[in-house]
Parts: sequence; structure tokens; C-alpha cells
Amino acid sequence: MTLHKTLKKQTGVGLIELMVVLVLGSLGIFAVSSIVIESYKEWKRSNEVAALQVDFDLASHMIKSIVEEASEVEIINVNHIVARSQSAGWIQEFYQASNKLIWKNSRTGLTQNVVSSLKNINFSVNEDNEILMDVYLEVEKNTRVVSGNFSIFMRNS
Repeated sequence: MTLHKTLKKQTGVGLIELMVVLVLGSLGIFAVSSIVIESYKEWKRSNEVAALQVDFDLASHMIKSIVEEASEVEIINVNHIVARSQSAGWIQEFYQASNKLIWKNSRTGLTQNVVSSLKNINFSVNEDNEILMDVYLEVEKNTRVVSGNFSIFMRNS
């Protein structure tokens, strides 16, 4: 009788309890790691979109600043313009070369890549107002695309 009482008083972790704790711990680690992985993927997607937005903004601001100051703007084709300033004596070009927007100083012949994520750019004269130039700009990286339209008032034309 004393042997039976001694065995009942022993405390500790049994095999079943240990397995339950291991399963619950594994599920918890799996849930936390899944959340971390998804958060990283979303962070990466957000950074790609932010980088495309920066490219879009840079291209649009460069084009806008030159076209606004030009005294004459010539659309060579839908993705190539030449802007001239008679008073300042400069000639600038913007055109698409594969996935790049190129800015060229026609006086010096120097070229510079504005953005390297260009998918499409279109220049056109606004149908309602001839001193407005409409620009459609689309930048792309992997499967992400940022696009938009804007109009530029050619104030010196």
C-alpha cells in the first residue's frame, strides 16, 4: 500500500503533455514566421512602388521644367520632343530609348539617362489649348507599373 501512495505523489511532465507543448510551440513558431515572411514581402512591394513613384516624379519634373521655360517645343514623334529657348540659347531633347528616358543637350551633344524604368511616354499638343502639352508617362519594374497624365503650360511660347 505504501508503494502505490508513493507513485501517485510523483509529479512531472508526461509524454502526452510534452507532445502537446511541442505541437503548440511549433504552431506558434509557424504563425510568427508566416507573419514575418508576409510582412517582408509587403515591405518589398511597397519599396518597388515607391521607387517607381520617384522615377515618375523625376521624369515629370525634368520634362516640365524644361518645357515651361522653352520658347519653342517641337514634337518629333509621340515619344521625342525638342525644346528650344531663343533667349537662353539652349536646345534640349527628351526621347525614349528602349526602357530609358534620355535627356540630351543638343548644343553640347551630352546625354543623360533620366530614368531606366520607362515603359512608355507620349507627347501631344492639347486639343483645347495649343499652349498646353499633354504628357502620358508610364514606368515599370517587374510587374509593378506607375502611370499618369499631366499637362504642361508652355508659358514662353
